[in-house]
Amino acid sequence: MKPSLAILATNYNTWDLTTRCVNACFEQDANHFDKLYIYDDCSPIAFTGTFPEGVTLIRGKKNLGLTKALNVAFSSVEEEIVILFDSDAYPTTPFCLEVARLFESNPKLGLVALRTIGTGGGPSESYTTEPNLWSLLLGQALYAKFESSLADHSGNISVFTCAMAVRKAAFDGIGGFDENFDWLDLDHDFSMRMNRSPWSITIAQDARIFHEGGGTPQETRHRLLRFYKTRWYLLRKFDRIGVPLVAKWLILLRLSIEYAMLKVFGKLLIKNQTRLQDKLEGRKALLQYCYANYR
Repeated sequence: MKPSLAILATNYNTWDLTTRCVNACFEQDANHFDKLYIYDDCSPIAFTGTFPEGVTLIRGKKNLGLTKALNVAFSSVEEEIVILFDSDAYPTTPFCLEVARLFESNPKLGLVALRTIGTGGGPSESYTTEPNLWSLLLGQALYAKFESSLADHSGNISVFTCAMAVRKAAFDGIGGFDENFDWLDLDHDFSMRMNRSPWSITIAQDARIFHEGGGTPQETRHRLLRFYKTRWYLLRKFDRIGVPLVAKWLILLRLSIEYAMLKVFGKLLIKNQTRLQDKLEGRKALLQYCYANYR
């Protein structure tokens, strides 16, 4: 029996993008989903447009942040399958029938990654391998150079919230999104729990969703500190740091070397003084945080 299917789009001050997403869903697949929900996380900017008939707009009474808002939004959905889109994502091909077939053919399927494309039509990232300690030991820039060799090779994938489909029973079964995360690494945590549950994960091969990515805008040092906080918590939660004390001091050693190099050679290497100051303050904050909190 074909499962009931809903689309859920999240919004916070992105009404133009959300409207684009909603319109694209109707253009591509109007007759193949049961309901489309928009969850607005108490945007201070009022919505002055209109949505097509059949759209349910849920307005949060207070701003919860992405993770809590997602849990509240999912609790409002009655359908068996939920296709989740970020507001800046939208379908460029039909997608509902493929998603429904995947879930119908496998009763233990819990999560599906939808393939995404960027501005030029080439692939953008909607899933990846499960995170491991190397990204903290080497730092994100150096790790990226050796990712193909150092990445997790278990075969498990981690699906990003920008474009995913979830069986509601699986979502409830693993407890939804962990509200200890804000917006960084919540999808890794969700996928890793799904991978360790009786539910499975797969990739929809045909559908294409536009999503450029790039993350929430903020100063580099603040985003970097957030990464070090959430990634350590994630890896500790899943027991992926063999000897935490050794890992801590190796990370502190690398950060100390980076800070010393920036202090001594920063003006030669980085001409933009604002950027240099941001990097220096960022490394200093990371050293203080990791020393005090990595256990």
